[in-house]
Amino acid sequence: MKMLSFRFKLIASGLCCVMASGPVAANPDVTAREYKLLLNPALFTYTTESSQVNSYFSAFTNAVEAKIARDVSGSLSLDKVRTVKFYDTAGSCLLNNSGYIFRDRIEGGQSEVTLKFRSADPYIADFEDLSASSNQADTKLEADIGAKADNAFVIVYGHSTTSPNTRTINNFEDINVHFPGFYTNYGIADSTALALVGNLAIHERVYDGGMIDLGSIDAEVSLTLWYSSTPTPSQKPVVVEVSFKYEDSAADYTKAVVNRAKQSFDAMQTLSSWNSTSSVTKTQFVYSYNPAFCN
Repeated sequence: MKMLSFRFKLIASGLCCVMASGPVAANPDVTAREYKLLLNPALFTYTTESSQVNSYFSAFTNAVEAKIARDVSGSLSLDKVRTVKFYDTAGSCLLNNSGYIFRDRIEGGQSEVTLKFRSADPYIADFEDLSASSNQADTKLEADIGAKADNAFVIVYGHSTTSPNTRTINNFEDINVHFPGFYTNYGIADSTALALVGNLAIHERVYDGGMIDLGSIDAEVSLTLWYSSTPTPSQKPVVVEVSFKYEDSAADYTKAVVNRAKQSFDAMQTLSSWNSTSSVTKTQFVYSYNPAFCN
């Protein structure tokens, strides 16, 4: 049985104890909550994306402020330009079929890789060992909240670790070296080949700078555009996603904060002229870009 260390509270005679390791139940701390909604990519064009982004943010601001009676401040400006690549086993998609994704983000010539496990159950997600070999790695358990045509509130828990990377990604050795806990649990041979999912290198442009006053916590607003190639002036993105995120390292969210976040998300969904009719997530888009990749 997998032996993991988990922090948990034991309340007995006013004492709190910390157990070292053992097959105990986890008490997952969801330290970040991110609400995501797809926008209609046909409404955006590369050369005019900045004005279109802020036209959307103006509508977003009006809708959210009216719903929660709190301020939405700032403006959205281009903050990140990077290349995003997903890797998996061609013909079988071993990672995706096991609930994992492996992603490489390259910005300014610097690479960072992320290994992420997703589940509708936060306990199952938290039990996955995503320990890293680098002391610069960052691990979190995050709630990703989205919407579908038949469900306006869909939640998936993502347990992920992001680590700086200098390796050229070719095979599972490039995962196993970074994430030894994954190798211990799954034992996939170093020589197992990895391929670029869908042969797709995404050109990502991220606009940041908006803030929602949720009370004791502010949420950061971002709008992300994905292009399937280096964008040309008239090119339209293939995916556009707006999101807002709030965090608490102790996962000690108040009732007012979580209610205002839910109400803000409800307000976003009323902007029907902007919203996409598709419920395909960014990851699902990558894996469906070339349907033959996993077969």
